[in-house]
Amino acid sequence: MKALLFEGGGAKGAYEAGAVKALNKKKIYFDGVGGTSIGAFNAAFYAQKNFNGMYKLWLSVDSQELFGIEPKLLLDFQNRNVTIDNIKKGLTTVGKIIKNKGIDTENIMKFLKKYVKEDRIRRSKIDYALNTYSLSDRKPVEVFKKDIPVGKMHEYILSSAYLPIFKFERIIDDKYYVDGGVYSNCPIDLFVEAGYDEIYVLRAWQNKLKYKNTKKAKIHIIGPREDLGSIMLFEKQTAEYRFNLGYFDMIKYLDNLDGNKYYFKHYSDEYYDNLFDKNTLNRMIKILNKGKKPKSNKDFILNVIEKICSESKIERFRIYNLPYLITRLKYRYAGNRKNIYYDFIKNIKVEFE
Repeated sequence: MKALLFEGGGAKGAYEAGAVKALNKKKIYFDGVGGTSIGAFNAAFYAQKNFNGMYKLWLSVDSQELFGIEPKLLLDFQNRNVTIDNIKKGLTTVGKIIKNKGIDTENIMKFLKKYVKEDRIRRSKIDYALNTYSLSDRKPVEVFKKDIPVGKMHEYILSSAYLPIFKFERIIDDKYYVDGGVYSNCPIDLFVEAGYDEIYVLRAWQNKLKYKNTKKAKIHIIGPREDLGSIMLFEKQTAEYRFNLGYFDMIKYLDNLDGNKYYFKHYSDEYYDNLFDKNTLNRMIKILNKGKKPKSNKDFILNVIEKICSESKIERFRIYNLPYLITRLKYRYAGNRKNIYYDFIKNIKVEFE
């Protein structure tokens, strides 16, 4: 059996939604889904097979709707655009939260009930699971949908995503819960023990993910190569960026694309070895890599090409065929002798395999 798991991460969940779109494009489907915190919410969308709803929602919902906090204010603080006006607004917002003894979850529950349909999840052939943590019982709670009492699905999902900054209230059966991430940010072990032998894990963070080493299942880990920013920042432009990053990172994983920041069709090390003659390559390394020996010729060449693409503001979210890209760069840099990359672009060969 094959499972798809979603890590917790608040607004970073847009990255996971983009990855789901790539999986669907490649016609890779799953028998079971699960998650922690916002991952439990994304998994619920998947169990409903409401993919278009998931994509559209991530690109439209904002922090004001969920928490009563202006997304622009959060974006400004994330980008270190700190002004007197922003500080005043921030202090006012914090004051309201303190007075309310935490962020009210009423809007979040309305949001859940609007988009997550318990009956659809229960009828779905796709199994569904989440984890949370009971503060009242001081123990983790890991449940599949069959274990969740009828009529309590939304409460369990909310409990999985109940951040410490939320208003301290009883959620299920007069008990207190907190975000499942305090125990496990992704229920990998739960699905391994349930007999799933292939598991795709969609990450939202860059830190090491904790789970038991096992030979029972093949585990695929797909995650961001950069910090995705605030977990509270639900904002359209930021969500679009995270969504696109998740989509292309998944395509990169599935198609074995080259590149770090950009996405290039895969070519062998031997291909890159032939893009410069030996003397020219050594000269390029001396100039552009300060003489430091790179891991490989391929690593050095791609690193420089990515720097050139970034400097030239070439669109990032696209899959490039290297010979055509090099040809494009040659036209762009022709005659621009003062640019540090001119010699590199001039001497690199256009090799079509």
